[in-house]
Amino acid sequence: MEKHKGYQNILTKEKERGLKKIAKDFAYKNDFLYKLYMRLTDIPVKKLSSVPNIKNADKILDVGCGTGNIIDYISRFLNPKAKFYCLDLDKNPILSEKIEFSKCDVDVEAFPFSDNEFDIVISSFVIEHLKNPQNLFSEAFRTLKSGGYFYCVTEYYTSVFCPDGYNFYSDPTHVRPWTKKSLSTLAEMSGFEVYKVGIIRWWEYLPLLPTFPILNLLTPSNFSFIPCEILGRTVYIIAKKP
Repeated sequence: MEKHKGYQNILTKEKERGLKKIAKDFAYKNDFLYKLYMRLTDIPVKKLSSVPNIKNADKILDVGCGTGNIIDYISRFLNPKAKFYCLDLDKNPILSEKIEFSKCDVDVEAFPFSDNEFDIVISSFVIEHLKNPQNLFSEAFRTLKSGGYFYCVTEYYTSVFCPDGYNFYSDPTHVRPWTKKSLSTLAEMSGFEVYKVGIIRWWEYLPLLPTFPILNLLTPSNFSFIPCEILGRTVYIIAKKP
């Protein structure tokens, strides 16, 4: 059976359903509103500006690109001149044709690129799906140029305590959550220097904390994620190739 068959269709439905799609369509034509929308719906973009060379990188690789949200944000707000490449098990139907896409099972396969090719490698919510996570880190290290950065975002161990729908195990393809220590250790095992590691929190949702049960009753969307995101259910690492 094809690995994680149908997963890209799930990602597309998540992106295009309910209030989220309405808000995106409304915000898309205005840079200020769209940047705000992305920062409120795609948590990995919150730390992209912490990657030291994000604004002057020539070649950026997104491993497990899904719908291409991260690259969309970078190309619009941080580095429009960069050339973007993507890897995933299958190409998402709404991924831009402007992005150079290649199929790759990053759990077991080498990236289809030469050594020392990229300035930045990004991996957003991929490693929690992998049985062999060191392959991801080792291949990121191999394909990065010296002085390049690997930005990896994943599920923090606290996500196992979130309610259904946002719980780590709500996704049947998940293998294990991560901690700051486990990411740092894996990075060092793979040859990286740890530049920064931490938790990403959505403080922007703090004003809504007292109201999310009411919002759940009044709208078709599920706002039960709000307490989890304020406390932090996402961990990231920025690692440098010496």
